[in-house]
Amino acid sequence: MLIVGISGSPKHEKSNTQFLLSKTLEAAAQTYSETDTEPIETLLINISDYDLRHCTGCDTCVRKKPCPQSELDAMHTLEEKLREADAIIISAPSYFTSVPGVLKDFIDRSRAMKMLNHQLKDKVFGAITYAGLRYGGQEHVIDVLNRYALGQGMIVVGSLGNPVRDGTFGSGSLQTDDGNWRSAANDELAIEGSVLLGQRVVNVARRIKHQGAKQ
Repeated sequence: MLIVGISGSPKHEKSNTQFLLSKTLEAAAQTYSETDTEPIETLLINISDYDLRHCTGCDTCVRKKPCPQSELDAMHTLEEKLREADAIIISAPSYFTSVPGVLKDFIDRSRAMKMLNHQLKDKVFGAITYAGLRYGGQEHVIDVLNRYALGQGMIVVGSLGNPVRDGTFGSGSLQTDDGNWRSAANDELAIEGSVLLGQRVVNVARRIKHQGAKQ
């Protein structure tokens, strides 16, 4: 089983969303099952490591032909990794209450994967976000990511933690409730939500994979 995590931040090691994504993937890799001993592989992709051109709206993919932009950049490499995945988790910071431009380019360009036979259908999907402010657009970022996944035919899941303590996805903020500042490494609820999401993604992906094997 392969769980692919996409960090949708222009930053790398200093990215809070990448930190939470790494915690999610660690939890996914360690999710134990008495009935399934198959190893779980994880792959973290920094979207900013890839040179992606803008979608031009040429609609070549609508006519069931490969995107002409993919001959000029690294989108085809990302497509290969996503096709291999059983589950995909995207983490994105809130940039003016939406996803960063580098991630939006990926979202737009992956339209071809939908048009050319729904290549991401039935893959399990989870979302993570982080913002500067306590109320900095986190819910909207998650909504953007979940609607993207639904548009691709993926299966969107959330975490199953304590219903009165834990959220349904990894989320937090640099700003604390008293107006001070921290990093994601000191945001316990954000880390816990991310861990729970990683576990949930694996458990659902396992059930789908086993069901498919029985059919």
